[in-house]
Formats: sequence, structure tokens, C-alpha cells
Amino acid sequence: MKWPSWRRTRRAADLDEEIRGHLEMAARERIERGQATDDAERAARREFGNVGLIKEVTREMWGWAALERLAQDVRYGVRLLRRSPGFTFVAVVSLALGIGANTTIFTVLNAVLVRPLAYPDPDRLTILFERVVQKDQDVSVHPFNFVEWQRRARSFDALALIQARPVNAQGDQGAEQLPGVWFTSELFRVFGVAPALGRAFTADETTPGDHPVVIISHDFWQSRFASDPDVIGKRMTIGSRAHEIVGVAPARFRIASLAPAIYLPLPLDSAKPESVGSRAFMCFGRLKPGASLESARAEMTSIASDLSSAYTLDRGFGVSLFRLHDYLVKDSRLILSVLMAVVVSVLLIACANVASLLLTRGIARRQELAIRASLGASRFRIVRQLIVESLLLSSLGGAAGLLLGAWATRALLGLSKTALTFGRVDEVTLDSHVLAFTIAASSTTAVLFGLLPAWEASRADVQRALRSSGRGGSADRHHHRLRNALVVGEVAIAVVLLVGAGLLLRTFSNLVRIDPGFQPRQVLTMRLFLPNPSAAKRADFVEELLQRVESLPDVRAAGTIQYLPIGGTSGTGFRFGGEQGLDAANTLPTNGALISRGYFAAMGIPLLAGRAFGSQDRIGSPRVVIVNQSFVKKFSPERDPLGRTITVVWSNQAPTDIIGVVGDVRYDGLTTEPAPTVYLPHAQTPGYIMHLVVRTPGSPAPLVAAVRRLVGQLDPTQAVTAVKTMEDYLSEEMARPRLYASLVGAFAALALLLEAVGLYGLVAYVVGQRTHEIGIRIALGAKRISVVRMVLRQGMQLAAIGLILGVAGALAMGRVVSTLLFGVTAADPLTYAAVSLFLLTVALAAAVIPARRAALIDPTVALRCE
Repeated sequence: MKWPSWRRTRRAADLDEEIRGHLEMAARERIERGQATDDAERAARREFGNVGLIKEVTREMWGWAALERLAQDVRYGVRLLRRSPGFTFVAVVSLALGIGANTTIFTVLNAVLVRPLAYPDPDRLTILFERVVQKDQDVSVHPFNFVEWQRRARSFDALALIQARPVNAQGDQGAEQLPGVWFTSELFRVFGVAPALGRAFTADETTPGDHPVVIISHDFWQSRFASDPDVIGKRMTIGSRAHEIVGVAPARFRIASLAPAIYLPLPLDSAKPESVGSRAFMCFGRLKPGASLESARAEMTSIASDLSSAYTLDRGFGVSLFRLHDYLVKDSRLILSVLMAVVVSVLLIACANVASLLLTRGIARRQELAIRASLGASRFRIVRQLIVESLLLSSLGGAAGLLLGAWATRALLGLSKTALTFGRVDEVTLDSHVLAFTIAASSTTAVLFGLLPAWEASRADVQRALRSSGRGGSADRHHHRLRNALVVGEVAIAVVLLVGAGLLLRTFSNLVRIDPGFQPRQVLTMRLFLPNPSAAKRADFVEELLQRVESLPDVRAAGTIQYLPIGGTSGTGFRFGGEQGLDAANTLPTNGALISRGYFAAMGIPLLAGRAFGSQDRIGSPRVVIVNQSFVKKFSPERDPLGRTITVVWSNQAPTDIIGVVGDVRYDGLTTEPAPTVYLPHAQTPGYIMHLVVRTPGSPAPLVAAVRRLVGQLDPTQAVTAVKTMEDYLSEEMARPRLYASLVGAFAALALLLEAVGLYGLVAYVVGQRTHEIGIRIALGAKRISVVRMVLRQGMQLAAIGLILGVAGALAMGRVVSTLLFGVTAADPLTYAAVSLFLLTVALAAAVIPARRAALIDPTVALRCE
């Protein structure tokens, strides 16, 4: 083939620089000591062209600095990669996929687990809970204990008590419900910040009395008041009353995971703290400089012990203290660690693939490297050149991986916020730490996939390589063993990932089939907040609203509940008989739910015995409760519960008669078994937060406007929010396990693809190396099917060995993922059998193509080539 003149000129220039690179380190020894043989010099000229470079190298070798030599290695490596576009593409894509996956997960992990909280001295921030000693369970804080903690604790600079509640405010479009918090005066001091404008609440403003003041969030200030610098002193209507704006919270300020729009003072009477609600508050503290978390825990334990001995309210209660960062990430640490291990495994498979490619390429370049060595190039010089080439590949893969990771991170954050419940997921950004991680990952991969092939290539026998015919070379048993080991390792890692994905998929399948205890189809829900201080008026509002909603066309039933199923319920206690001695030490644990009449019919919860609540169950009428089936099984298995008297630990405690038994409902999540539950009637114990539940014969969407209109007619200051169907709530509950299964499944599929490519490449290479042998076999009468079996046998043997190692690894890692599973064990035989069958099928498919190619070898052509 005749090359165009410009190609000949370019190739001559390239060859000139290549030979300088080959000979610069060896020229002195070759000239002064005559170490290069005539055969080696002739081989060099055959390989690179007779361009008379020996004299050029000799003249310039003393002036070349180490940096220039490195630059020369880089230029030479770039030319080699450009001349092998197929090899470069496969290697870069493999690395980009592995590095991109690692960048994506590390970006989330960095924001959630590594990056400190965005407060001054974040390690001093703590969160406190009361602890039910008998149940070993953390619960919210009672204001009485908060006051005692403030008086007695010496380990804290400040303590703050808050309660998150929605706020009904009047906007341009009428009533709207905003996220709000009520807090004591020390909140901003605890978090070490100050309002961006105005001031915080004073101590007097957080005591009982008339204090119509409000602090607004920075985002609310920007959106509602257009960042008006004169907003301080203006008024906004909350409920039915005007409040003066006294401050604007700092930008991006959050209270742990809460992002309120409205801040209101919590009226806490330190002389009568027990008069403010019950255990329904959150407590945050800032440690004093030099105070350790352990010493603060010891002090709070001592205080809790004293309170438990002195007050009936605190009997059986202790205290729990956590560093705020640790508390926020406790539910995210395991899954993010698992995902990070998964993507690192994918990267290892990608590195093994590229290492296998480089081993093959090194065999083909044996003669070139042997010429360098014969001309005096040291082993270090050869390894350095090959490592530079690996670094070039990893740099290209890292750059592509960073772009891929940035795109994948945005896609991940675009998923449902319910799915991404990683504690601090809103802070996920690509920052300098992510960039440094990507650079480090790229450099590490260069070492992982480049060092072994470079070392092996530098060990080549110089004289044997020079005598070999052709431009390439053939592999020995040592290289075959290395490639086989890499493929086996890829298969083993892929098996571990596939088993993990299979277990999570089975978990998701089991969750889909769970009976939640109610009928979610065609059920509309919405949240209301009843701020009226009069319990009777709150009860009247709910009753009138239910009557009006029930009168709407296409409404089968309507009711209310304080907290919807699946999202959690209130833990409490009870005792049979009278109300004396109601404390944690002598009450039986149960869950409590505050509902209205019609709730069971609206949710499709079956009534098993007795009656449901009715219009007759109101304030002043005999106190009644309904219990669920689990309550009967645990506390009254041998006695009819109907008619029995119990006293429930609630804000309005009194002896109460059980009038009905209903079916179990999963209130604390789909994976939690139904707990004993006591239902109290809202009409007798009116609450502030309520969810309206409406059952319709068809789609509930057309009812939304009508219900909003009814609420506005009853109370113009009342807002409706969180309008969803129960199917939406169930879907959100499934979002997190769905996300986990999808992510691990996607990474496992990627690992399987890379493993299949690696196995295919190995078998195809073996077929190419054994072309002469296969040709002889066929010429001597071997059937082509036997050739296919021979090739397939080698590929399937490697897959089988990797499968055995992978199954062992998956069993060993089972304990790590066991807490993420539901309805399936970490050693589930069905999952392992399915993964094994699937992987062997993929391995067979990867080996079939080169096996078929081997069977079609023409023996005449194969023998003639040799």
C-alpha cells in the first residue's frame, strides 16, 4: 500500500521522535560499551525506519532533563493511543463508567457523611431525647424535663426546646399552610447563628402571655417580601391575628432536618412546665468549650436518675444524648457505605478489564520493548513509559467519569425527595472534595490496572523477543494465568453484586405484596391544623366538616386521624382500671391514634367486634376507646376486651371503656409488624393536627376543589395542604427500597456487562493464539462441534470458578445487607440459584461468539499463516 506523501512525511517525523524516546537512556552505554548488537540495531531500523537518529541522540542526550523525558513519554503515549482507537475507546469507556459511578455515590456520601454541618463549631451541637428504659426506646421530650435540664446541667452553653407544627397564614391567594416551629429563646444561640435582619425572641416573649411576634425564614423573606430590607416591623396575619415581624433567619438556616418558613415563640412557663403539652418536643443543645460528649452523657444520666426518683412523671425514663451530625446520618450510613462498596467493586472490574487489555497489548509489544532493553533502556525506564500510558488512559477515563458523574448526580437528585431520605441530601453538590476524589480515583486506577501489565512487559526475555517473527508475540503460561485470574476475579465480584441486587429486588417485591391493613384505592387525604385554643370548638369544627363532606356527591365515607398510617403513630402507655400511678414504670406500652367517627369506613379497616365511634361520643359523654387485634392478642387473649376499663396516658387521662375491636394496621411502616394500638375519639380528646380522609367510588381528584371550598366556608383562616391519595403515600413509602434496588441493580448490570466483555476478550484472545493448533486439529479430522466445546469449556471453567468464589463472598457479606432486607434472608437459596443460572447463561453467550469463530477456522489458511 502506497501512503500519500504527507502521511510519509508525518510518519517519518513521528518515527524520528519515537527512536529518540527508545534510545535516549541507552545511547551512552551502547556507544561507550558496545552493549547493543548489530542484530539489535538492524531490528531497530527495521521497526522504526532508517532515519539516522543514533548520532542525533548521542549529541542531545546530555542536555535532556527528567521533565523533558517525561514529556517525551507523554507525547509518545498519546501517539500510541491515537493509533489504537479501538483499544483506547474500550479502555476509556470502561474506566469512565467505573469512575463515574464512584463519583456519583461519593458526591452524595461526601455531603451526607463527610461534610460537617453548616454551623459554627458543629461538633458541639447535640440532640437530646427522653428514653423509656423498660422498652429501650427514645421518645420526644416533655417541657417539664427541659426546664429541669436547663436548671441542673452544666455541660451546655445553651439548650433549646422546639415543636414543629404547621402554621395557617394569610397570603395574597387567601389562607395557606406553612411549615413552622415554636421554640424557646435560646434556639439561635444553640446553633451559633444570628438573624440576618432584626433580632431573635427575648426570654420574655417565650413565656405565657400576649406576644404576637414572628421571625420569618430567609427564603420566605425573598419570595413573599421580595427581599425588602425594611421588612422588620411589618405585620403578617397568622391564623386570625396580625403578628409583627421582628427578624429574618439566616440564609440556608435549618434546624437539623427542618426547614421552617415561620418561627414563633414557644410559651413555656418555667414555674408550671407540665402545663405545656406532653412528650412531643425536640431538644437541642450546644456543649461548652472543652466539654466532651461522654461527660455530658454522664451528667444527663445522673440528672435523669434524680428526676425519675423524685417525680411520678419521670418514673421509668432516662435520657439519650447524640452528636447532631451522628443522629442525622444514622439511617443513611449503612446504605451509603453499601452503595460505595458496590461502585468500588464496579471500578475494580473495569480495572481488571483494562489490565487484561494491557497484558494482551504488552505481548504484542514485546519486540518493541525488547529492542529498547537491548539498546540499554533500564527496566525502570520501560515501566515508567508504560505507567505513563496507563496514566493517560486513567486521565481520559477520569475526565469522562467526572462528566458522567455530574450528570448522574443531577439525575439522582431529580428523583423523588421521598426516595432520597439521606438526611442532608439537599446539600449534595460537586465540590473540591469530589474533584479531589475523582483525581485520586483516576490515579489509583492507573496504578491498579497499569502496574502489573507494565511489570510483566518489562520482564520479557530480550533475545527471545528479538528472534520472534512478526511484529507481535505470543503469550506464555504465566500471562495466561494472570488473564485467567483477572477474569475469575471479575466474575466473582459480579456475582456478589448480582446477589445483593437480587436480594433487594426480592425485598421490594415482598413489600409490594404486604397488606397494610386498609384499602388505599380511591382514598383522598389532606392535612389541616386547628389552632383554636378551645377544645370544644376544635371538636365542633371537625364534626361540621365531616357532615358537609359526607353530603357531597360521590363521597362514601369521611373521617379524620392525627397521623396517617405508614408514616408513624404516637407511642404511649395504659393500664387496666383507674388512672392512679400512670408512669412509664407501671404502664403497658401501646400505640395511640386520635381519630374521628367514620375513619374506619373511610380507610376500609374492618370492625371485628363491638361498634365504631359515633356522633354520640362527644365531650361530656362516657369515655370510650377502640383497640386493634394485636392489642387483644397481647393484653386480653383469654378475656373479651369489650367493656373492660383502661386508662391511657394521654393529655386528657380518664378511665375509659373499650367499645370495639378493629383489624391491625401498619402505622409504623410496611416493614414493621402491627403493634397494639388504642384508638381515641377526636371528639372527646380534640387535637390540633388532623388529616381528613375521604373515600370515593371513583377517582378522588375531582373532590379536592370542593373540599377546599367547604373548609374555607367553615373557617376562612384555615388552610389545606398535603393533598394526596393513600396510594401516593404507599408509593412514597416504597420509594426508598425501590431506589436501593434500582441503584444496586443498575451497578450489578454494569458489572455483569464488564465481566461479559472481559470473558469474551479472553476467549477471543485464546482462540487467536491457538489458531494454528485449531487448524491442525481440524485438518486431522476433528469435528467442528468438538472445537466449539473445547473453547466453551475454557470460558465456562473460568466462569464456574468465579461463580463459586462469588457465592462464598456473597454469603460472607450477607450480614452487612441483612438490615436492608425484608421477607428474605441473606442466604436465600432462590436468589443464589437465579443469579448462578443467569450468570452462567451470560458467560455462555460471551464465549459462544469466539467459539463459533474457532469452529469456522480454515485449516489451510491457519497453517499457511504459520
